[in-house]
Amino acid sequence: MTTNDASVNKNLMTKEQFLALLQDLQLPDQALAVRARARWNNLSKPLASFGQLELMHQRLAAIAGSSDPEIKPRAVFVFGADNGIEKSRINPAPNLVAPLLRSIAANTAIINILGRQKETTVIPVNLGVRDLSDEDGIVHIVINPEGTENFAQTEAMNEAEMMLAIQLGYELALRAIQSGYKLLIAGEAGSANTASATAVLAALEETDAASICSREPGLSDDMFLRKQEIIAAAVKKHDVEAGDPLQAVHTFGGFDLAAMMGFYAAAALNKVPIILDGLISQVAAVVLHKLQPNISHYLFAAHKTSEPGCELALRSLGLTSILDLDIFHGEGSGAVIALPLMDSAIEIYRESALLDDGVDFIN
Repeated sequence: MTTNDASVNKNLMTKEQFLALLQDLQLPDQALAVRARARWNNLSKPLASFGQLELMHQRLAAIAGSSDPEIKPRAVFVFGADNGIEKSRINPAPNLVAPLLRSIAANTAIINILGRQKETTVIPVNLGVRDLSDEDGIVHIVINPEGTENFAQTEAMNEAEMMLAIQLGYELALRAIQSGYKLLIAGEAGSANTASATAVLAALEETDAASICSREPGLSDDMFLRKQEIIAAAVKKHDVEAGDPLQAVHTFGGFDLAAMMGFYAAAALNKVPIILDGLISQVAAVVLHKLQPNISHYLFAAHKTSEPGCELALRSLGLTSILDLDIFHGEGSGAVIALPLMDSAIEIYRESALLDDGVDFIN
């Protein structure tokens, strides 16, 4: 899946079909969480002494339908896409999406380093990145080679483009699961995609977009004010109904955010846990949560970034972040950094001595 890829089905899923799929999402098996908790309570340690690690493991058990869940092998898909809002010059930094995807393909990016450390496969995906054609080592499933339109002027994408992005993310996750992956992460490599995610979140949560705009290091006061004004004006101009999450996505969102929605939906429907990374991945999850609240039971929030929209997104999802390290790097890096805590929970559960040998629910 890490080479040029023309085999993904592009027979377009309709919005109605996607919504129907989401309606089938059931809650994880809480009986398995109870079974896992019984064994935790029988380990040779004080009750609940590992706090959130115990709860994390119990949630994994409920999702997997096994009191001894497995989260290896695992993979992070890094969705690359250019966002048209960058044309409004809201960020002085150069567009480095194409070089970053090439670096991931060459196994030299930061996410590759983290992936090697944490036994996680890294798969770069080109959904619409300028100056990137058919380089090896990248999954090329291009929706539009120029990325999205500038939502300050018009809708970022039409409904067909949005549904194609959702479907591509869905099918990539499905194929990964069929290949044996037990846990999935969606990262991103996008230009101005925090602006797109901020606009989607502001529209859905009916909040002032300017108040949740992130300020990148090096952004001057004037540039930051310009960014706030442009995003807030665009949200006001399009006047998307808070009750229409998919409209918000194709009005403001990026191909990366839409693909993440399909990716998360496929994972949850197949009982595979998902670790969210930063703002873009969290907002993709917020959109799904508006459509199907059960999705939150399959999500783990790796970290709360320094971006102000993250607190709002996590509150909307009802999730507490595992880490709070002021990371806003992207690529899925924060989610991969959180993986050793999950590994530790599983290893403690499996390997600790029992207080009562007659009470063992690992099988």
